[in-house]
Amino acid sequence: MIRYYVRVSTFEQKIDRQLIAYDKADFIYIDKMTGVSRDRPELKRLLNDLCEDDTVVVKSVDRLSRSTLDLLEICEKIKSANAHLKILDLNIDLSSPIGECVLTILGAVAQIERTTIKERTREGIAIAKNLGKYTGRKAGAIALKSPDSIERFKRLYRAGLSKSELAREFNVTRPTIYNWIKTLKRRRIIK
Repeated sequence: MIRYYVRVSTFEQKIDRQLIAYDKADFIYIDKMTGVSRDRPELKRLLNDLCEDDTVVVKSVDRLSRSTLDLLEICEKIKSANAHLKILDLNIDLSSPIGECVLTILGAVAQIERTTIKERTREGIAIAKNLGKYTGRKAGAIALKSPDSIERFKRLYRAGLSKSELAREFNVTRPTIYNWIKTLKRRRIIK
C-alpha cells in the first residue's frame, strides 16, 4: 500500500499543492497542524496502519516533521514496520547510510527554518507594538464573549462535533478551539 502523508501548519492553509504533487496513493492522511507537535492524529493513524512493504510518501521532509528528533523517530517507526519512505522532493535512496545522513541534515535544516520563522515573527510583533500597529489576536480569541455564542458552542461540543468541525463552524483555527475548551472547562461551563 502507498500511504501519502499531507500536512499544513494551520487550518486555513491549503493542501492543494501537496495533493497535486502525487496521485498514486492508496490512502491519504491529512493533518492541519504544526509539524513540531508530536500529537498529530493522522500521522499516528498512518504509523499504526503501516504494514510490511508499505510505502510512506511525503512531498518534502518538513511536511513529515520540523523537529530533527521527531523526524528520526518517525523514520525509525517506518523502518521497524519494514516499510519504506519516499520523499518526493528528494531523489535519494533513504535506506542507505548516505540517504539517512542526508535526511538527518534536511531535518535539521527544517528545524532551523522553523526557529528562524518564530524569531522573525516575535521581532515583527515587537516592532509593530512599538509603532502601535499590533493590536493582538484576531476575532477568534474573543468570539465566545456573548452568551449566545457560548451556548451554541456548548451545544455543538456536547453533540460530539470534532475539533475540526467546531473550527469550521466558528471560522477559527483548531488551536483556538482547544483554547476555548480549556477556558470553558476551567470556568466549569463544560465538562
